[in-house]
Amino acid sequence: MSQAEFSAAFKGSPMKRAKLRGLQRNAAVALRNVGTTDDLAALEAGRSQEHALVCEHAESARRRIEAYDNAGARTDVA
Repeated sequence: MSQAEFSAAFKGSPMKRAKLRGLQRNAAVALRNVGTTDDLAALEAGRSQEHALVCEHAESARRRIEAYDNAGARTDVA
């Protein structure tokens, strides 16, 4: 979602307080907890964001999903 799309979708909404980068970070955190390999493309897009916090959480989620996929069980990968 671009900044313009976010602004239009959440105009007048309390969601605007979280800002787009907050929503993206929260999505990466959620995917780290329950994501699958189907979500890796979205996380790759998150890793290319300008905000370091979004990139770090997307990378962490990617590593955890790949570790889970390789090990066949959830592991505590930072």
